[in-house]
Amino acid sequence: LDHILRIDRVLRQPMGHLLLCGDSGAGKTVLSRFVSWMNGLNIFQIKAHSRYGVEEFFEDLRGVMRRVGCEGERITFIFDESNVLSSGFLEAMNALLASGEVPGLFEGDDYNSLLNSCRDSAARDGIILDSDEEVWRRFTTLVQRNLHVVFTVNPSGGDWKNRSTTSPALFNRCVVDWFGSWSPKALGEVGKEFTMKLDLGDAEAV
Repeated sequence: LDHILRIDRVLRQPMGHLLLCGDSGAGKTVLSRFVSWMNGLNIFQIKAHSRYGVEEFFEDLRGVMRRVGCEGERITFIFDESNVLSSGFLEAMNALLASGEVPGLFEGDDYNSLLNSCRDSAARDGIILDSDEEVWRRFTTLVQRNLHVVFTVNPSGGDWKNRSTTSPALFNRCVVDWFGSWSPKALGEVGKEFTMKLDLGDAEAV
């Protein structure tokens, strides 16, 4: 319940982002999805696979930023450390948390298409934007307001120290919530649940 309340408090705030630390299976993702549903936020998670690289990640990032910045959709982006297949992933997320934009993400036709979509969205809200700079400023403001990033990490992982030093926005822009490790009682209950239906033979013969 304590973790639910902490996550809820952060996701209710503009630019509210979380860094959830704890062992695998501690409930970080499940609770994030539950609290997001409570607050009417849609869930976004990347679907990493063997051929998933920086370009695919950037395309996913462009898509989710359009949804929050142009369409006004409110989204929780749950980003697990197992999906960090390249250092470029964290660099992009670090920039996004720090400024609401990722340098070089929208260029050429993508940039022009984005500005046109943002102008149409602003016009529907009765807002007239004259310059490209005003359109871009409105876009980044809406991204910061409508997108909530939840990082889920296992501090026992080998890259924890490196990531914490190379991506300062993870700590500067995120509220850290420590889930800790599994208690002996919880571990015992899991073992009991998985073995209670198994035929282990005569206990006295063991």
